[in-house]
Amino acid sequence: MTLRKQVKYNAKRCLCNNWGKAISIVLLNTAVYLLFAIIEMMIAQLLELPIGDSTILMSVSGAHTLSFILSLLMSIGSFLLMVPLNLGIMRWYHSLSDGVSEDIMGIFSCFANRKMFFRSLWLSLNTGVRIALTAVLYLFLPTVGFVLSSFLLSSHLSEALFLGSLSLVFSAVLFLLMGGFFLMRIQRYFLAKYYLLDGETPVRQAIRSSVHATRGICDEILVFKFSFLLWALSSLLVLPVLYFSAYYSMSTMLYARFLMEQDKRSNSIVPVAADENTREVSFEQLHQSMPPEDLAQTQTFVHPSEEEQPND
Repeated sequence: MTLRKQVKYNAKRCLCNNWGKAISIVLLNTAVYLLFAIIEMMIAQLLELPIGDSTILMSVSGAHTLSFILSLLMSIGSFLLMVPLNLGIMRWYHSLSDGVSEDIMGIFSCFANRKMFFRSLWLSLNTGVRIALTAVLYLFLPTVGFVLSSFLLSSHLSEALFLGSLSLVFSAVLFLLMGGFFLMRIQRYFLAKYYLLDGETPVRQAIRSSVHATRGICDEILVFKFSFLLWALSSLLVLPVLYFSAYYSMSTMLYARFLMEQDKRSNSIVPVAADENTREVSFEQLHQSMPPEDLAQTQTFVHPSEEEQPND
């Protein structure tokens, strides 16, 4: 059985008698997320604000400005609530992986711990900025290619249309290639939030540990996530998402703990630095330091069986 299959099998075993709690957590998390959207829509209806208008950023009217401010405030509020809540959900799955089924209200534990609350926010911001910079690094050239191809295709010259079509195809291929490398690159932060669960690891150390533990296996992590693609597509039917969300969260938790334990064991054997009194000595230096052999002190070897034989 491969590692992915073993992890998924163990995830189902962990959730065997806890599906009710897991699905309740999914529903509660979704309800909190939808709460902000409903509040935003209600405020927009009361103030008659144009929510979702494509001209929000280009218009200078007071209604569009208020609509933008409202969306910004609701996004900030959702960020301040959802990020610690998601970390609390991860902690619940972490306890479940240890065989402890906690109450579902434990997902709000990060709100009772000020240190964990701010660490969860700082980790999300830190990794978000790093991922955004990585996206600029990997996707800048394909984006420039798309812009150039759209400019050439808008021309009426046959040469420009040919170059635009060629540039569009090349940009699409480059986008797929660089997008794959980008997805593999950002997997180096996959374990950061799991290292944060112990309550003692700071954000910077969690990111460093994640980068170290995922070195050379980012492609394997991406393949593990893509193995849930069919379940993710089935979640478009709404009802399967109740099963998929809990199943995916438990599987990623077990997989993350396996990678963290593997990295811990690989670092458990630390090479000891050589002391001045125990530094390495070459064979020639050792031979020169030995005193010359005194052949006069050499004795003839006598086999024990010869000593036992009586003299005739």
